[in-house]
Order: sequence, then C-alpha cells, then structure tokens
Amino acid sequence: MATINDALTGEILAGFDEAEPVALAQQLIRIPSFVWRESEVGYWIADWMRARDFEVDLQEVPLRDGRVTHQAIGTLRGNGSAPSIMLCGHTDTSDWGGRPFRENEWSHDPFGGDIADGYLYGLGAINMKAGVAAIMTAADLVRRSGRTLKGDLIVACVVAETGGGVGALHLIESGLRPDYCIVTEAGNLDVGVISVGYVQGKVRVRGEFKHRVPYINPIEKITKVIAAFSPSYEPIQPASEGGWLRYQRHPLIERYPAMAVRNIEHYQDTTTLSFDLRIVPGMTEQSVRQDMTRLLDGITAADPDFRYELIIPLSDQQPNMPARDATPVDAPVVAELIKAHTLVTGAAPNVGAGHRAGATADTCHFKGVGITCVEYGPGFIPIWPMVDERIEISQIVTATKALALTSAAICT
Repeated sequence: MATINDALTGEILAGFDEAEPVALAQQLIRIPSFVWRESEVGYWIADWMRARDFEVDLQEVPLRDGRVTHQAIGTLRGNGSAPSIMLCGHTDTSDWGGRPFRENEWSHDPFGGDIADGYLYGLGAINMKAGVAAIMTAADLVRRSGRTLKGDLIVACVVAETGGGVGALHLIESGLRPDYCIVTEAGNLDVGVISVGYVQGKVRVRGEFKHRVPYINPIEKITKVIAAFSPSYEPIQPASEGGWLRYQRHPLIERYPAMAVRNIEHYQDTTTLSFDLRIVPGMTEQSVRQDMTRLLDGITAADPDFRYELIIPLSDQQPNMPARDATPVDAPVVAELIKAHTLVTGAAPNVGAGHRAGATADTCHFKGVGITCVEYGPGFIPIWPMVDERIEISQIVTATKALALTSAAICT
C-alpha cells in the first residue's frame, strides 16, 4: 500500500475544487429517489461514471413485490497487485407515503438542493446523497491523479438501505467481493467500526367485534404487549438480570439492545402492533423470535383470551439487518482512514460506534461475507427523521478528501 503523507496528498488533491462534491450532491438531491424507486438516480449516476471512464455495471435489482429498481456500480480496474476497496453509499431516501417527512413544515424545497449559512438542504442531503457525492468525487480524484491502480477501486451506489439493505444484498449475490469497504453513512466523520442490527416485525392480536355487549377487545389486549416491552429505546436488561432477551453486553454499544413500538393498526377484530428492536452481536432474528415468543406465551398463560400471531420480518419486501462484530482498529482500511482523517482535519477521529450508535448500515451485509468494513461519512443528525434535512458543507469536503486519500493508500 502507499503511505499517506504530504506527497500523496499533493498528488491526489491537486486541483481539487471543494465546490465539486457539493454541486454533485445538489444534483443528486434534485432527482427524487424514495426507497424502492431509485432507478432515475441510478441511471444518472451510471452516465456520470461512464463519462469518467469507470467500468459501469447498471444493476437491475428485483424487489420482492415483483417490481425492479436500479443501482450503479462503477469500477476503476487495478492490476491485481494490491487490495481492492469499495466506497459504498445508498441512493434511497426516507419515504413517508411517497413524500418527505412533514413536508408542509419545510422552509426549503426538499428537492431544491438549496445552500444557506454553510449548509446544503434537501431530502437525502444527510441520508445520504452527500455521502454518495463524496465517494463519487473521491474515486474520480484518484483517477485524475494519474497514479497507477494496483487494486480495484469500486464505487457502489446501492438501493434500499432503508429497506433492509436489499441493494447491498443484491450486490453480494452478483459476486462482488472487494477486500475492503467504506460505507459513507452520516456519522459526523466518526470512524464507525461497529453498528447495531435490527429485527422488525409485528404482533397481531385477535379478539371479537361486537357492540353494546361485553367482548374480547384486541385493542385492550395489545396494551399488555406494550407493557411487556421496554419503554421506547430504553436499554433492555439481559435475561440473566431479569429482562426477557438473551444476549451478552457489548462494550462499544452499551445502551443496546433497545426497542420501540412504531405503529398500531386496528380493523374489526384485529389489532396489529409494529416494533423495531435494535440488536447487538450475538443476537439473531431466530433468537429474538424465540425470546419474544416466550414473552408472549407468558401473557397467554396469564390471560387465556389473549390470542396472538408473531410476524417477523415486518414484511416480505424488507429483510432484517443482522448485528456483526466490530472491525479491528488495526485493519488496514481502518488504520489508513484514521490517518487520512487526521491529516485532513489536524485531529484524530472518534473511533467506535460513534455518532451512529443505535443506527444500522449496509456494513452488516458486507461483513457477513467476509468483507472488512468501516463506516465513515459526513453529516451530524440531531434528530431523525428531519424537517429541513441539511448537512454541513465543510463535512462533505472533509469526507471527500479523507476518502480519496484512503482509497489511494489502499489501491495504488
């Protein structure tokens, strides 16, 4: 691998225009790409890559409801004498019935890409079109430097991360196996070596549908489930300490597992509760199903009128995201990323779960097939979901520089 120093920095960042990744992020924001509907932005990114001599794979991603969407994967080929690295970001944005979250409260056009007071505004600005712009620009800076590529440099702009990582799973199924990967989730430029996973699902309670006479009310019964679960995203004690989940505490994500009830629906004789459980390494979808079944069976034992159905995952369309072990800090991609961030900013980054503690990422799927992964991206999220989603422009620039230097160190 190359060494990140002043000489490499001069070669890679020579002529870098800090406005470039910002303008690219603006363009991406102006192309709506709600989850499951990313094809237009995928086509646009593929054209951008082709114009810059990337080898482009425009992948058609089949969805579980029979539709398709598209994602663009661009590769700069090396000669095979060094490790390969993939820079990955997702093109899907949050979707609230086909529109932005509380759109009537936005003061900026969600698809305008406005710049004001040092921030870039728009749907997906922070999650995560600025990160996508950073990886695209970073890879192109390496290409423009003229340095000989010894390992492949891949830019993966995947779909449906917010839908369980369907795009990342499709990429894996296509056979792509880089040595290293950096996923540019909005982590406030922290180096994220670990994420939680999630298990999402439903508890459906059946009762009766009557008027004016006593009956088994499923709305009342579902309150027993809510009471049995923990308060929203408060830490759940392990079964060994009186809780209902079996797990071992993890020192990097001490406040997890945690969960919340996300929605309740009622129709006639049925009330359905949706939940989101954030899990730690060692927990699986199967172990959660077993623990939750035991909890619900306990309610049934105390109340014979309590009749439930446990549905995991939440839908056929959206898989759950597993929790993986932390990437070692001395892994080359992590070590080089720390060096690059420190050189660019003058200060060492925060390393661990960082700003994204409690959030998931496509890293879980890549780690699952042996790819050494780390999360690093621009964007501080004060609360999610956001009205007037915005990202600090200086972070986009910093991320672009650090990603370009890390990529050059790995693959040249």
